[in-house]
Amino acid sequence: MIQFTGESKTWSANYTITKLNREDHISRIQIRYKGKDPANVGRVKYKYTSTAMNGSGEQKLSGNRDIVTGSGGNGALPLEDSTIQVTVEWKGHKEEMELSTGASRK
Repeated sequence: MIQFTGESKTWSANYTITKLNREDHISRIQIRYKGKDPANVGRVKYKYTSTAMNGSGEQKLSGNRDIVTGSGGNGALPLEDSTIQVTVEWKGHKEEMELSTGASRK
């Protein structure tokens, strides 16, 4: 399993990749609201990109702090020493995070 993590002032995120075999994998992103009142956040738009993949979505926080989405496939995976850019927008606010594995970059 490879895990990328990062955070901004209001959000934290982690992106995990689980290899099922040589070709197939499952990926999952979890974006967590760090504030006190998730029910007051409303609709959240998010997007994530790296050199190997990207995704986006929109979801309403309703008392739950987390946005979780996942997918499976056999496409390209981000390298362990790469980063994933995550942007979160809500109620006129926008924050960006850079997720990494903590692996050394060459």
